[in-house]
Amino acid sequence: MKDMLESLGYEAIAFASAPEFLAFYRQCPIHCIISDVKMPGVGGLELLEILNNKGVQTPFIFMTAFRDQRLTTAARQGGARGVLSKPIDSDQLVAMLESAVDNHNSGEDTD
Repeated sequence: MKDMLESLGYEAIAFASAPEFLAFYRQCPIHCIISDVKMPGVGGLELLEILNNKGVQTPFIFMTAFRDQRLTTAARQGGARGVLSKPIDSDQLVAMLESAVDNHNSGEDTD
């Protein structure tokens, strides 16, 4: 994912786990978080909940190989900007990423 984002002109930082990210995220500006849903230990939905409880409003995009309507609903209810199915379509990723970052930077919410 990091290589794909960088090849598209984005600066990206990869983390091995949600706890590793949580230890880092306040150290530099993060414009969007792209997270897998299923991860060892702290999963993506749990990470979103932790960040919500901390008041973090950084746009959040999920990716998953196990997409279903319940997951999409839970992600949206938690404030995620969207859920992408693996394998990730780079055009779809860029569209969602640009929309999330543009809306976040302008202070707008998306559905």
